[in-house]
Amino acid sequence: MKLGFGANIKSSIHHDNYSLDFDGVDQYITMDGAASSINGAVGTISAWVKLETTSAGCIVLRTQVDGTTNNYIAMWYHASNNQMYMTHKGGGTSTHAVISSGDTIENSGSVHHLVGTWSESADEVKIYLDSELKATTNSLGTYSGTNSICDIGQNTQSANFWNGLINEVGVWDAVLDADAITAIYNNGKNINLTRDVGSYDNAGDLVGYWKFEEGTGTSVADSSTNSNTATLSHSSLFSTTT
Repeated sequence: MKLGFGANIKSSIHHDNYSLDFDGVDQYITMDGAASSINGAVGTISAWVKLETTSAGCIVLRTQVDGTTNNYIAMWYHASNNQMYMTHKGGGTSTHAVISSGDTIENSGSVHHLVGTWSESADEVKIYLDSELKATTNSLGTYSGTNSICDIGQNTQSANFWNGLINEVGVWDAVLDADAITAIYNNGKNINLTRDVGSYDNAGDLVGYWKFEEGTGTSVADSSTNSNTATLSHSSLFSTTT
């Protein structure tokens, strides 16, 4: 029997002692080992973020097929428009779901939960802010090739960097529905994504999950079954602000 939303959620909340705090200058994470696990045709990205002042287009997470800019997936902030984007670019066709500038993310003073989904079969890209669906866009291109590059906090195409916190990044090879996204948001309290609980029943679809709980060093563990360790550009990234 599937438990309703809220059932046993409390038991799945985990202690969140650290996040990563990027300076917007040259700090980032590389996780190319995880890239091939991210499906260009269907998937979901979830992250908790706090964005400080920025004048550059900066990345939460981006993965792409090596040697081309025609096939990539990205969750990113468009500084000139003051908007958060979820982008699927397949075969040269870019499709964006966009959070409007009326929903302040930059310098809001708050940590926000972002979720982006994409599905070529459903022909949809979606983006959520704090569990609320903000945009759905259609007309996706067809993704070609296997991803081999994956970064957090860095735009490899323009050398722009995230300025602020990123925490609890999860990637799935399925589209999470609205109930699952609400369960993950959990009124702003992180849950353990490796366990099905309440309306979140996608633990088996998880292909990458970085909690950033190490607190020191330049390696962060992937808590999914793929165990793709990510590498920090600087050991000073860890922050006790979550």
